[in-house]
Amino acid sequence: MKKTYQFYLLTFSLLILSGCGGMKLSNSYKSDKFEAFRSKKMLVISRTPLKDVRKEYELEITKKLNNQGINAVASHEAFPDLKRVDNRTSEKIEEIIATFRQQGFETILLTSLKDVKEQEILQRQGGYNSLMEYYGNQYITLKGYYDDVNAPPRLPPLESPEEVTYRTETTYVLEAVMYNLVLEEEKRLLSITTAEITNPDSGKIVRKAFAKIVTNELR
Repeated sequence: MKKTYQFYLLTFSLLILSGCGGMKLSNSYKSDKFEAFRSKKMLVISRTPLKDVRKEYELEITKKLNNQGINAVASHEAFPDLKRVDNRTSEKIEEIIATFRQQGFETILLTSLKDVKEQEILQRQGGYNSLMEYYGNQYITLKGYYDDVNAPPRLPPLESPEEVTYRTETTYVLEAVMYNLVLEEEKRLLSITTAEITNPDSGKIVRKAFAKIVTNELR
């Protein structure tokens, strides 16, 4: 499990640096206590081993949340030395929550890479593309079909060797989860937002699109 998590962190970092071509909201959940978060001070945490990437994503999200009137603060500003906890016991989690609450934070928003999916796509080129190409003719009317004089000239069938190629589509699933630190453990989850990106190609677009999707779901 640890190796899988480390792989996700590395892939998330590469994804953020390389960017993406498109993004869409794939899933959204809100608890019945969701609306209460608006008046709370929020800590935004982007889980990635790269400090620069963490900073850029946290700033992009907090900026949009602040524009919506939400008191959000980036974790790299409030807790610059914050690191992933390996031994996540109940006692350790409560200790971390207490540290956050001492600084006035009542909610946290965690963003991370949830999954990576690869799909192999088959593509065919050449061969017979249509009946029109196969018969070398196209009859516009019944008269044209039966009357060789008025019918268009009959051409030899169009045929070329069929080429089969494969390409891989990689889809990255990013997630933002919000918790209320004031409530008891079983009631802390406030919302989950999941977005998907296929074949990344622009880092700036990824960051802005993900921040937009997440903050729109928190309106």
